[in-house]
Parts: sequence; structure tokens; C-alpha cells
Amino acid sequence: MSTNSLNFMIENGLNLRDVVTTGSILHINQDFDEGDNKEDESTYHKSVDILGQPVSNLEVLTKAMVAVDGLGLVKKKIIEEGGGLPLHEGCTVSIAYSGYFEHEQEPFDVMPVNKPLVVDLKDNGLLPGLETAVRSMLVGEMSVFLLSYNVMYGELGIPPRIKPKADCIFYVKIVKSILTPTEGKIKLSESNMFQRVHREVKKLFASGTTLYKTNNYTAAAQLFRKAVNMLHKCRLADEGEEMIQEKMLKKLYMNLVVCYNKMNKPFMTCSACNELNRLNNLWNNGKALFQNARALRMIGAYQDAEKRLLRAIKLLGDDDALKAEYEMLMKAKSALAEVQLAADEVKHLAAVDTVSEQFKKEVDELIKNFKASEDEDEIKLPSNLNYHEMVYVREACVRENLFFNQDDDDPVENASGGHES
Repeated sequence: MSTNSLNFMIENGLNLRDVVTTGSILHINQDFDEGDNKEDESTYHKSVDILGQPVSNLEVLTKAMVAVDGLGLVKKKIIEEGGGLPLHEGCTVSIAYSGYFEHEQEPFDVMPVNKPLVVDLKDNGLLPGLETAVRSMLVGEMSVFLLSYNVMYGELGIPPRIKPKADCIFYVKIVKSILTPTEGKIKLSESNMFQRVHREVKKLFASGTTLYKTNNYTAAAQLFRKAVNMLHKCRLADEGEEMIQEKMLKKLYMNLVVCYNKMNKPFMTCSACNELNRLNNLWNNGKALFQNARALRMIGAYQDAEKRLLRAIKLLGDDDALKAEYEMLMKAKSALAEVQLAADEVKHLAAVDTVSEQFKKEVDELIKNFKASEDEDEIKLPSNLNYHEMVYVREACVRENLFFNQDDDDPVENASGGHES
């Protein structure tokens, strides 16, 4: 095929039953990256993770092959040995493959190793020849197969891409095999259950989203929490399942954050935000930071709320909701500052020493001696008396029918004879 021609790959293998009955629709594999035409062939093959290589002579290839079926319609040569137990109908396998026709330089069908096809061997849509090939393999094995048109695309083929009576070469690799999860009640502790759990979680997520749109936030949150619990309790087989779990948890916790704020449950909102932070999806998530800031404002954690809100503004830019929340936060902070100032004043006054019994005794004695003296008509009080001491002196003067004078310009108070006016 020339470098100027249009190349494409079929997304999934064809089902022979559909081809000869209802027909089939070819879906282009969008992950197939043809690359820059200026690149050499080795770079091109590497970019799309294609197994094997073109075959120019089937007769030569066949000499090194052995039949794996009774009729010799499926012939095989092992390239890389695999291991483990033989595959059977209770297995779900992940397979990568590349399909070639004789004399053609580019494969007509590709399923890359980094995105393999997952197949339940008990119920699958593989063409008979490819299914027979897969069942003959072990995990980790890569083999090349010569598949007769009788067990592949038939006598008619699928013109123009697949010619009539076209035998083909398939390079196949078994990436992974697990025991197919049993139907019935999901047992989260059972191995190989993640696929079923993931399907159930997606249903819960969709139902919760529908409830949220009808303003039924409590019911929506219940479904989201159930999905979260299922994901946390389910056993994971590998890093691939862990990545899927993490991606789904981020979506669920984000929805819980919004629901809890709608339900005016700020502490639960903050708890969900902590989970997002654990998943590294808080400080790079403007929407989550906005919801977290709102919840923190509601519980009075204004400093933390402002920190998150400023980060959200930086990530999301000019947004009316963010502006409104920031104004509310600033008003709340200002009101709190005023309350704290008043409280500090009261605290200060309460902290001042109260009038001691010794002070009262000395004041009473002083007033008694003043009233008995005929030479003195005025008492000069010291200027370092506190508020409570001044109040007591005033009350003592009133009680003894003495005039108490406080000069606004002079902190020194005077007591003098005569009636208080």
C-alpha cells in the first residue's frame, strides 16, 4: 500500500453469523494512528502497537505450522511461549491481534496490546477460526495462525476490503485471562468480580444523576454512597482495574460533594472533599474547591475557605458564582471580626481585677474619717483606680451623702462634703 493512500483499521472482529445473515457494519478503530507519512515503517508500526509482520508467501509460512483442528483449517506457529492452565469456557480473556492478507503490507484488522479485546469464551462474537485459535493458546503466549476462509469471512468475503475466499494470517497474543464472574448476587470479596461491580456502579451513577436532576438530593446521595462502598470493597485484579476504580470514585465523590451542599450538610461535604484530595482530585479541580469553600464557610472555617476559593478562581477564571461566594465569605469574615472585637472588650473588662475587700475597707475608713474631720472639705483620689474601684467609690459616696465629682478633662476624682447634686 502506498504511503499516500488512505489507511484505516476495523475496530472489532467480524462475526461470521452476522456477515451471512443480518450483515455487519465495519467500525473504524479510532485508536489507529497512521502517523506522519514521512516516518519509516518501523516507527509507524510502533505507534499503533501492531503485532507481527506482513507475510509475502503463505506456502513458506505453512511449512512451519501445525494444525490445531481436525480439518486443518486453523494452523499455528508459536512465537512466544505462554503458561498457566489451558483456557476453557469459564474464562474471560483479553486478546491482542493483527490480521493480514498475503502480499499486503498493512494489517486489515488490529487490536493493540494496550487496549485488548475482552472476550468471554462461553459467549462471544469471534469468528470461528479466531475462536479456535484463541482456545489453543495459554496466557502470555503469542502465536501466528493461518486461518482458512471457510472459518473466517467465507466464500464471498466483504468486498472491497476483504476479498472472496481470502485466507488470512492472524498474530494473536493472550494478554490476560480471568475466571468469568458467575451470575447472581454480587460477592464483593470474590475474585474477578470487578467487571460486574463496575457495571452495577455505572447503573447506580446514572440513576443517582437522574434523581439529582429532579432535586431529590437525598436519594441521589444514597445511590452514590452505595456505589462508592461497592468500589471500595471489591477486590481488584490489576492496575487496569485500579485505574477504572479511581476514575469512577472521583466522579462519585464529586457528585456527593454537590449533593451534600444542596442538603446543607457541610461536614459531609468536607469529608467527601477529603476523599477527592486523597485521590489527587481536589486542588486541581476548580468545581470541587468551590464546593469545599462553600461548605467551609458554612461551618465558619473562613481562612481555609478563602484559600480554596482563591485557588478555584485561579482555575476557573471569571465566574459569577465564584464572585458571589467570595462576597458572602468576605461579609462573614467581617461580621466575625466585629463579634470577636466586642468579645475581646468584654473579656478585657471581665479580666480586670474586681474590688478587693481590703480596698473596700480602706475606702470606707477614708470616707468615715473625712466626714469626722472639720478641716478637710475635699478628698483627692488617685488616678490609677480601675473601673470597678471607681464604681465602688461612687457608690460609697452616694451611700454617705457625699458629692462625687469626675472631671472629664482630668482623670482625678474628688469627693467633697455636702449633698450629691
